[in-house]
Amino acid sequence: MTVNEILFLIYGIAIGAQAMESLHAYWAHKDARRSRAAATTARRRAAGDHYLASLRLYQLQAERKVTR
Repeated sequence: MTVNEILFLIYGIAIGAQAMESLHAYWAHKDARRSRAAATTARRRAAGDHYLASLRLYQLQAERKVTR
């Protein structure tokens, strides 16, 4: 191999490694955003479940007071 071919090989490897690093960073960013969205959805769902459970308890207690 000539000197130019060796340099092109080294540059190609360096540019390929940089491109893969950028791609991995992009994928990590997308995964983090997806995880944040899932966590927000789970938190809202848990808050809604808690509200509905306390509402049901309130309704049952109110029924008891009416029937007494």
